[in-house]
Amino acid sequence: MLLNLHNAAAEIPSARLQISAGKDAKSVRAGSYANRSGLRSASRLSLTAVKLYFYISGFTFMIITFASSKGGVGKSTATASIAGAFAKAGLNVHIIDLDSNKTVSRWFADKKTRPRNITVSTPDPEKLTEHLQEVAVKQGPDIILIDVAGTYERALTHAIARAHLTIIPAGTSEADIYEAGRVAQHLRQVFAAFNRKPLYRLLLTRIQPIVSHAQRHAYGEINRLKLPLFRSLLAHRAAYEEIGLSGLPPHFADQKRETVAKAVNELDALKEEIEVIIGLKADGKAVSALRKAQA
Repeated sequence: MLLNLHNAAAEIPSARLQISAGKDAKSVRAGSYANRSGLRSASRLSLTAVKLYFYISGFTFMIITFASSKGGVGKSTATASIAGAFAKAGLNVHIIDLDSNKTVSRWFADKKTRPRNITVSTPDPEKLTEHLQEVAVKQGPDIILIDVAGTYERALTHAIARAHLTIIPAGTSEADIYEAGRVAQHLRQVFAAFNRKPLYRLLLTRIQPIVSHAQRHAYGEINRLKLPLFRSLLAHRAAYEEIGLSGLPPHFADQKRETVAKAVNELDALKEEIEVIIGLKADGKAVSALRKAQA
């Protein structure tokens, strides 16, 4: 059941994570926004712009929540894959695994194979706010990805309320699109309690290369439900399925393999689209799209 949204609004003082003032807050900002030697190269301008934008906006890091009320839609795969794309670009990525199956945390359990600037935690979903504060102080990440449990519980509400962007993964089946619509409705109701507009996108996953009648029908349903959709999509590829076996997202796998190279291209396009949506133009200049979208 959907929880009482007015009670949820009262429990969440702000959709922005507030870090207490003082020495700790200063150290968090210093850790998150200082230039780190060895991690910044060709993408330095873009990364600096990302950090500057969130710094002047009052954020200490960017939060993206991956939400779905249905299993098997590629939510954890998308989380791990996008984490790899941002990590490869030089960002410190922290994943908060709130899914009851702990899929992402299993995949990245081996520190020897896990990319060094990706970390994972599995906190109590009921203590998400406190955990975000702890992560900010102790790790100072550039970006946090939240893989949230697929039920309409308090953790889902808190995770989407804290996010700068919510991504709703879905396949092209009727059940996937139907559940994506329900999540979107829940998200809009949560933000309406704050008198704000949510920033979210539907991400199509496991798409077959040959367009079928079912896929055409799915696009028709997406249009009918007026669900905002990423232009980028994740196709059905072995590179994504192998993450659970190797612990390596596509950007850190063997890109000489065609399946990996194509997955990397898809993820790079999706990463760039995310940056534009949250307020960073492709040329690396910070803009006010996020403020306007959430005004």
